[in-house]
Amino acid sequence: MKLMSDSKHIFIVGSSRSGTTMMGRILSNNSKVFTFRELHFFGKIWSNSIDTKLSKKDQLKMMSRLLSIQKKGIFNYKDYSEFNSKSRDIIDSGVSDPLKLYSLFLEYVTEKNGAIISCEQTPSNLYYLKEILAYFPNAKVINLVRDQRDVLLSQKNKWRRRFLGANAIPLFESFRSYVNYHPILTAKVWNSSLNLTYSYINHPNVKVIKFEKLLKDSEDCVKDICNFLNIDFNSKMLKVPLLGSSTQLDSKSKMVIDKEKISKWKNGGLNQSEIYLSQIFSSTMMDQFGYKKKSFLRPPLLVVFYLISFPFKLVLAFFFNLHRVSSINEIIKKRFF
Repeated sequence: MKLMSDSKHIFIVGSSRSGTTMMGRILSNNSKVFTFRELHFFGKIWSNSIDTKLSKKDQLKMMSRLLSIQKKGIFNYKDYSEFNSKSRDIIDSGVSDPLKLYSLFLEYVTEKNGAIISCEQTPSNLYYLKEILAYFPNAKVINLVRDQRDVLLSQKNKWRRRFLGANAIPLFESFRSYVNYHPILTAKVWNSSLNLTYSYINHPNVKVIKFEKLLKDSEDCVKDICNFLNIDFNSKMLKVPLLGSSTQLDSKSKMVIDKEKISKWKNGGLNQSEIYLSQIFSSTMMDQFGYKKKSFLRPPLLVVFYLISFPFKLVLAFFFNLHRVSSINEIIKKRFF
């Protein structure tokens, strides 16, 4: 099978809970674009530390795994042997390079869905932009940026997604999301991601979009994105279901880009200490991207509690996330250094 042209790839990236899934839904309303589930290929299935040559067995395993994730989702793909037969047909003569196999998978699924442009919406692909742009030099990247305090609010409540409409999320994953939350950790990860975003801000193939602008000036913003991607805009692209929120029930019937998600943190849900700490640990990038900080006369009382609990929460989060990465050293290096 002929590999897809590099210009036929879109990658939507950004800090987690920054609107990447909604952006994927917007683009999938264009007939030329097929938006994939979050595949987590980079960092979870493949990393720079993995041997670049795949055996026949590993080729089959990787392709079946990708097909299973696309069909069942990242939390429910474990038994992927049922896709072995289809994988053999796709691979055909063999693809020993894992990135070439990944590209082949994207092309196959995109064509099967009647589209010509693949759209990968895994947020953490942000940390692999160097590798992505090296292998797909003509790919287009949309990098979403959102107010750190709204990200914090969403991360704090992310464990509730299972009870707000996403009932396919296993109970363990809800608990893992609960364990992962800490205002300092969330702020540091956000700051790290925005640092990386800033390094690509003038790259011709990367477009940085503020989530707040997307919500406030939806039509103009999406038209601008379509121009960047060289695809036609249509008003249908603005009709997306209200799904994926951490603070309200999913609504498949209401098709709209919800402006009420702008500065939602101001309506409650975060205590003063969480806001204070998040601003301290993400100060530089908040200033860089124009997010105005809330003023405090003095540090709130709970700041001490969060500072003391942070090392313990960090250790817990580390152990509860071991199964999600292929290389711990690589993940730590990319996300924190």
